[in-house]
Amino acid sequence: MKTILVIDDGSASATNATHLAFNIAKHIGANLVLARIYPVKQPSFSKALQLAGHVAADGCIPGPLRGQPANLPVKEGEHMPLIEELEVSSDTEAQLVTYINKNCVWMVIKGLPESAPFNRDVKVQAVLNRISCPVMLVPVKFDGGFERLVYTADLRYCRLNVLKHLASLAQAFQADLLLAHISAKGLPHIEQNYALTLFSDEISKKIGYERLFFSNTKERDMSRAVDVMIHNMHADLLAVVHHRFHCEQLRTEVSDISVPVQVGIPVLVFPY
Repeated sequence: MKTILVIDDGSASATNATHLAFNIAKHIGANLVLARIYPVKQPSFSKALQLAGHVAADGCIPGPLRGQPANLPVKEGEHMPLIEELEVSSDTEAQLVTYINKNCVWMVIKGLPESAPFNRDVKVQAVLNRISCPVMLVPVKFDGGFERLVYTADLRYCRLNVLKHLASLAQAFQADLLLAHISAKGLPHIEQNYALTLFSDEISKKIGYERLFFSNTKERDMSRAVDVMIHNMHADLLAVVHHRFHCEQLRTEVSDISVPVQVGIPVLVFPY
């Protein structure tokens, strides 16, 4: 069974990320691990009970599960994720990497606060460099599901393992999956007929997801292209590969952060 790990730093963004992780886990039949990276003084309360909608006494609900328990119900017949807690007290990145790799975690989810790109206790790029699963970065104000997932890549360097991972997520939500070709910097645009043939013969047939579509984007400016995807094409998740062409073009100005954070929708960053 798949496992989703949520990084819990005790913030409002962690609460939002936990709610989204629970929704994803219900849809794909996964279990959850809540990796807490801050000390909790309150007595613990069963995560499974809280996420299922049960209410504990005041002061007994730690971290991202405090408040709004009724927003995370499980309907009859739905998968009820098993919830495990993981305390990360020191050497945060090393502990997370060890757990993620040892337990074959399917996805890591991290909330993004509004005031700063990341809680400095976890350097997400350091984790990404040492794991094989993607990390989803969730804006604090995002509260939706998924209807259209977009993977931005140069068609000539498209990764099938990324598309297969995205297809499994898209299928669980009955969502569209769009491969948006954007030519890598320094490479010529790809001709439309050739692009369609390459997509059909080498990609679509190997993925086998009927709601997989293709777009040959001429825009070279990645920020403008993403803005069109979000506001005109209604994308609600953007997928990129860490340290590759389009991820680098979206990176923040903060020198020690190498993943995109100012997009407005969840970004799923796959390891290089």
